[in-house]
Amino acid sequence: MQEFGENIQQAHDEKLGRHLVASIGIEPGDTILEERPLLVAPHWECHQLKCAQCLQESYVICRRCQVFPLCMDCNQHDEFECEFFTSGAGKALCKDILVKNFGICGLLKLLLLLENPSTKADCQMLIDVPINLSDYRDGEGMWQEHEELVVRPLMESGLADVLPTQGLTSDALHAHCIRIDSNSFEVTAKDGDTLKGVFVWGATLPHHCVPNTVVALDEQFNMKLYAAVPLQPGDIIYNSYTNPLMGTSQRQHQLRLSRRLECTCSRCLDPTEMGTHMSSLKCKECGGFSVCEIDSNGKLGDWRCPDCRALLTAAEVHELQAEVGSALVDAMGDLQVYEALLTQYGPLLHPNHFMLLDIKQNIASILRAAALMNSMDQPCKKLLARRVELCSDLLPVCRAVVPGISKLYAIGLFEYLLALVELVELQFAESDLSKKEYVAHLRTASLVATEAMDLLRFEPENSAEGYLADRISMELERIESDLKKYGR
Repeated sequence: MQEFGENIQQAHDEKLGRHLVASIGIEPGDTILEERPLLVAPHWECHQLKCAQCLQESYVICRRCQVFPLCMDCNQHDEFECEFFTSGAGKALCKDILVKNFGICGLLKLLLLLENPSTKADCQMLIDVPINLSDYRDGEGMWQEHEELVVRPLMESGLADVLPTQGLTSDALHAHCIRIDSNSFEVTAKDGDTLKGVFVWGATLPHHCVPNTVVALDEQFNMKLYAAVPLQPGDIIYNSYTNPLMGTSQRQHQLRLSRRLECTCSRCLDPTEMGTHMSSLKCKECGGFSVCEIDSNGKLGDWRCPDCRALLTAAEVHELQAEVGSALVDAMGDLQVYEALLTQYGPLLHPNHFMLLDIKQNIASILRAAALMNSMDQPCKKLLARRVELCSDLLPVCRAVVPGISKLYAIGLFEYLLALVELVELQFAESDLSKKEYVAHLRTASLVATEAMDLLRFEPENSAEGYLADRISMELERIESDLKKYGR
């Protein structure tokens, strides 16, 4: 299931539990762990049948077991799964168990892995993780989702009766659902749909909001974990399970929900969030910026200006953030509304505040989509310049929150590259730029493309990031061609 590099060793302590540490010095890009997923399955709320073999959309059912979906390109799936419903213990169960309740697919696959003598041992590390169900009951809808979409349909199907050795109760199934959620990475099928990939090692490494590793996933959902920064012997191998473009309060909220974790990493304890001020607000008294007061245990308090000591209560800040969040939902992809939100809330928040960054990302995405769909028959230089400006605003934050080798920063560079090249080509074509100015911009674009490709050089070729690297390479060739044509 997994292969550890010779550069790491397993460790255990009371705080972190099982984890990995560097046994020797590790350079950025060095592979630390390679792992195949224990299982890959749709999200609980998925109702569209997915092929049991390739996980693309399916509209037919396996002719042998008459239970698992298959696509037109696949004529078989896992032998044990198929045999279980064909002539094994599950042959008497209703054949439309998945057709009626496809949300159970992930848990069904796990139960069959546990039933299969040849794969049961692969699940042991996952099953050994203790789950305190009292932490999850009535928690933010997760328990209810599991109950309605997975646990109740499975119990009503009679599956528990044909798997007597597993002692399946409603609580046992809830615990399995939580294990799947807590040990999953989002992976992408070939048709673009997102799925859950369960990794018994890669998804259980200790969390840090500034990880020292990069997770790479290829088209077969195989994981490669490699170093993002130089590691010294004894350094703990960290992963991240949150969006780095969230503010501290939002990241911590997500970690409490998904992993029952109170994070006290260096970023969570830093009121400025590594100098980005992604959670800072404009001080109403002196015009400086108020930062969140954080105690040594990571508990967030009120916001205070370090210059004039003026106070903003946590309640006031949360009310403002809730107001902005509601406005973002109501914006419904309207470009003018997003721009109005920037004008309205920009004076109240730090320019790098995570909510302003969210608004800027939405505007940039709308402008890019318009260009891709050719909805601007005559591209407006003003809108293109706006896109360049927005992408430029995001880059320093992306660079700061994920140091070292960073896919986030590479993607940000790519978006900036596309916007910049499109703008300067139009400006040059309309004689707004001299040849000398155009060449200067192309040199900048060449440097940006080279840096982005360098950050993606350790990604598998058959991964989304690998294909992105190819796309950037093509763009770089085009830039270099124009540089050669117009002179360096």
